[in-house]
Amino acid sequence: MGLFGLRAAPRVFISYAHEDDDGAHIDRVRTLWRLLRGLGIDARLDLPAGEEPQDWALWTDRQYRAADFVLVDASPAYRRRAEGTERPGTGAGVAWEARLIRKEIYDRTGDWYRRILRVVLPGGSLDDLPDYLGGRTTTYYPVDPITAEGAEKLVRHLTGQPYETGAPLGTVPHLPPRPPE
Repeated sequence: MGLFGLRAAPRVFISYAHEDDDGAHIDRVRTLWRLLRGLGIDARLDLPAGEEPQDWALWTDRQYRAADFVLVDASPAYRRRAEGTERPGTGAGVAWEARLIRKEIYDRTGDWYRRILRVVLPGGSLDDLPDYLGGRTTTYYPVDPITAEGAEKLVRHLTGQPYETGAPLGTVPHLPPRPPE
């Protein structure tokens, strides 16, 4: 176990939507996934699993439950699918993942945001996340560019290596009272 009780390689599940943008969005997600894995983070997403037949609900449940962190990638399609406003029959995977995430938020109202991390990749916007994920009042991780430097804040959280740490507490000085007049 490492800092904050994490394994040496924290496990991450990436929740994202397959966008209808000629593959540009999925390429950004794939780049993030490869970057995290290259930095020693056991990131998981559905692309490699898609090479074999799957029971996707079961696969998603297993990945979600085994993850130390769940990264939610901001995109217009993710928001529509997670909030149930997408056209029927589209985006069942995100809808399933959103159900798991909403349940965790409901069950862990005081600290869900420590595990469910909101990520905004290049071209994305904080406004592309579902409202139940806290809007502008909850920490999010912009990753731009998708490089080790661009992802530093996220990687520091995932690996328990904060940039800012508390300064040591000094000794309280003795301050004499004001002399009587």
